[in-house]
Amino acid sequence: MKYIFLTDQFYSDYASYTEIEQKATRPYVQLYICVNDIDFAIPFRSNINHPHAFWTDKENRCGLDYSKSVVIEDVCYIDTERKPHIRENEHKALIGKEREVKNGLLKYINDYKQAKESPHKRLKRLVEYSTLQYFEKYIDRL
Repeated sequence: MKYIFLTDQFYSDYASYTEIEQKATRPYVQLYICVNDIDFAIPFRSNINHPHAFWTDKENRCGLDYSKSVVIEDVCYIDTERKPHIRENEHKALIGKEREVKNGLLKYINDYKQAKESPHKRLKRLVEYSTLQYFEKYIDRL
């Protein structure tokens, strides 16, 4: 597992994708992880108010937000100039947890796929607010 930032080019190329976390004044540290030969970036977020996360500090609602994960379609989207740093307690919470993070992401992807097929409005919101809607050609392979 590796911590990264995404490049300005990524945010430019995906500017119209409204669910992708993008704030010019606040770059999101991402966890870079490969699942079944697909590269993902999962953002660290605070104030997460849904269960689709790997909690690094549950008391403060901080963690990896699976619902805002993106597929890294090109390595040029990884910023190699800036070095991200995360809080020590969050880093410690991730040590040795790569398998759990991957399994959590795969579970979220399966939940997303089931929600797409469901007639229930509550489940449709999972799809509506997920960044996976922009990367379905990749997640269909999982």
